[in-house]
Amino acid sequence: MKKLQKTLIALVMLLGFTTHGKAAEIFKNDDLDLSIGGRFQELGQISYVPDDPIRDQARVYLFNTEDRIFLNGDFKGYKFWFEEALGGEDYNTSNNNLGLLEFNVDVPLIPDAIYVKVGQFKVPTNLESATYEGNMLFASHSDLMNMFFNQGYDNGLSLWGHLGQFDFAGGVESGCPDLPQRYLPEVFQFPPELFLRIGMDDGIKADPFRQKQVDFDKPTQSEFALHLNGQYVNDSNAGHSDDLALQSGYFSGFSANGPFGNAMLSSLYNVFIGANGVQPVNDQYWDASVDFQWRTPVADTVFTLTGEAIVAQYNSQLPSGMSVNELLPGNSYSVSSGVTTTLSGNGASYLNKTSNQLNIGGAELTASIGDNPWILAGRFAMVIPDSNMVSAPYSYAVTVAGKSTTYYFGEGLSSTPIFEITLPSITWKMNSDVKLIAEAQWLINEPEVTTSVNGTKGTDGYAASGDGTYLLTQMPSQFSGGHVQNSGAIIPVGNMEFQFQF
Repeated sequence: MKKLQKTLIALVMLLGFTTHGKAAEIFKNDDLDLSIGGRFQELGQISYVPDDPIRDQARVYLFNTEDRIFLNGDFKGYKFWFEEALGGEDYNTSNNNLGLLEFNVDVPLIPDAIYVKVGQFKVPTNLESATYEGNMLFASHSDLMNMFFNQGYDNGLSLWGHLGQFDFAGGVESGCPDLPQRYLPEVFQFPPELFLRIGMDDGIKADPFRQKQVDFDKPTQSEFALHLNGQYVNDSNAGHSDDLALQSGYFSGFSANGPFGNAMLSSLYNVFIGANGVQPVNDQYWDASVDFQWRTPVADTVFTLTGEAIVAQYNSQLPSGMSVNELLPGNSYSVSSGVTTTLSGNGASYLNKTSNQLNIGGAELTASIGDNPWILAGRFAMVIPDSNMVSAPYSYAVTVAGKSTTYYFGEGLSSTPIFEITLPSITWKMNSDVKLIAEAQWLINEPEVTTSVNGTKGTDGYAASGDGTYLLTQMPSQFSGGHVQNSGAIIPVGNMEFQFQF
């Protein structure tokens, strides 16, 4: 017992006095090099929601956005990584708990060159979402890009590595991160879920699964990388649902604009998600992107420039005899002989629809200049949504000759481009473990969503009462339940984040 107490005391002292902004080494011998680390982020925010008729338009928030612990090391040449999200990030769904982010090991095929990664990891086909949260120049990922294009963590198998300036990462994924072991029946369709990142790297030498915006080795000459990325999902039945529908619950939490899922793969925005049930499915999702990274020394400091352009598409063909029977405002419908109803507003129609296609596009550009202890950065992001991305929170019942038919209607997103400008973002690296980030965001054409109470709206189209109005990209779960509109104002948001990481 005394030996155990001494070991624990030594571990606590080691963690408390580490001077490196990396995991602290706790054990090392000829076979094993083991380190433990952690990170927490505290975020203060000021924002303004111009069209809220219920709550204050000016908002002040304080969030504990990250509470993580990680363990990594090298055992006889096998590199492994474990990262757990605690606190507010420890998100529970109806199927599972999404607290475990990473658990994977790199099996060396050619040491220091080519590996097979086995386990759960961040799918590396989107530069924005693959950027590691502990090495960012901003208070968080772009809410806009994260909502529409986030790749998230997934359980899979990847061949990755580099040969000279050529590098690659590709493999298969399950579509079900943290899925519990239940042995439910599946109807497998070929090919499986696939991803690929391929390109050239002249000096960046980035880990494709954990990209860095800061904390890389200071360049002595210009460094450049260019990559093409792609992901393809041919849906398959899994248990009582299907692979794509299993991801649809990730936006059902209080905000859920986090490390799992995106709007196109959410039943809140895609009415065809989960419509297939346990019947054979015929849905496909794919995305493709190109990105670049450039770093160069400028006097005694460093200039960086990164960018990416991305498109995504979802296709669905329902099985014979099935349809989505949803009505949207702005159209007249003959619900039975001699009875017609018109719903006010703007939107498209989903009436007895058996197929659907969603298309979205986006781009992002970031730039920074600086070195320890100060770095100045800016970020521009743009997304063009699909107007067929709809919410269906309301029902409309029509009774004729004693027979009642229920139709569903909801709000649709506009295809008007949404812009997010973060400028300036100022990072103060207080030491190798602690940094403070202050930034101003400017949101243009940002959709606002207003929750409803019991599926009803007031005469002004807003909720008669309830939680008020939210910025869509901050609270995507609120899309289900109320009025949606694009604000004509430029909406300001101010963030200040404190990060401690060892």
